Amino acid sequence: MKISAVHYGVMGIIMDLSEIQKNFPHLKDITPLAKGGYKTVFRAKSDLHGDVVLKIINPGNDKDEITERIKREVRAAEVIESVHIPQIFESGMLNVGKEELWIIEQWIDGKTLREHMQSGRKYSISEIYNFLEIMLQIIIQAEIKKIVHRDIKPENIIIDTTDKIWLIDFGISRHLDLSSLTNSNIPFAPCTIGYASAEQFRNRKREIDSRTDLFAIGVVAYEMIIGENFYIKDARDAFQVIRKIERDHLPVIKIAGDSQYLMANFIQTIGDNRFSRRPSSAFEAYEILKTIKSTLVF
Repeated sequence: MKISAVHYGVMGIIMDLSEIQKNFPHLKDITPLAKGGYKTVFRAKSDLHGDVVLKIINPGNDKDEITERIKREVRAAEVIESVHIPQIFESGMLNVGKEELWIIEQWIDGKTLREHMQSGRKYSISEIYNFLEIMLQIIIQAEIKKIVHRDIKPENIIIDTTDKIWLIDFGISRHLDLSSLTNSNIPFAPCTIGYASAEQFRNRKREIDSRTDLFAIGVVAYEMIIGENFYIKDARDAFQVIRKIERDHLPVIKIAGDSQYLMANFIQTIGDNRFSRRPSSAFEAYEILKTIKSTLVF
C-alpha cells in the first residue's frame, strides 16, 4: 500500500481503497489522511461508531517487533482510564498478499497543538494551567498502569472543536511491567528529538518512568508560552539538540499572571534535564501544580 502523505491522486490509491473497502464493509467514505513510517491513516464512517480513524500497519521486515508495539499501543488505550485518550473500537490482522495490522479508533474533530501554535495562537496562563492539569491527569492514569507514553509532543496532542485536550499515539510507549522491545545495546532509543529526555534517547532503561513524560510536558508547555522549542531553536542538527538537552536547563520565563514565578518554576522543574530533579511521579507533580493555582491571576 503506497500512499504519499501529499499526493493521493494516483491510480494506486483507487485500487488500495477498493481493496480496503472489501475488507471493511461496515466502513464508508474512506479517505486517506497521511502516511508515516509503517502506518497509513484513513478517515471513515462506521455503521457502529460514527466517524473513525482507520490505521493500516505494514510491519515490513520488523514484523515481530512492530506487531508487538501495535498490540501494546492498543493495550495502552484500553487500560488507561482517561477520557482524554481516543477509544479503540476494533483491531486485528489483515491478509491481502501480505500481513498487515489494522486499528479502528475514535475520530477526534480538531487540530493538533502544533497546528494551533503554527497559526500564531497565544496562550493565557489559564490555558497553560489547564494544559498542564489535563496532561498530568492523563499521565497519572498511565502511571497507575505502569505505562510511559514516551512521545509527548505538539503533533500528538489534539485540541478538539470544544477545546478538549486529547493525547494520541502510544506507538512507542514503554510498558514497565513487560519486557522492553528496544535493544539494550543500541546507543539511541526510539524518540522525537527535542521532546525526549536524556534518559530516553540515551536508552537508559532503568531511569525511564513517568518522569520521562514529565520532561516532555514541560518542554511543550514552555513552547506554548514562548512560541518555539527551547532545545530545537538555533540548533544546526539533531546532535546539537541532544547536546543542548544534556547541558542546558529550561530557563525560568515571565508569564503574565504568574507574579510569584511559581508556574514558571514548576515548568522548569518538570522539564529538568536531570530526571532525579523532577517530581518523583506524575501524581506528585499534579499535587504541586494544585498548590500554585491560588497564586495565579487568570
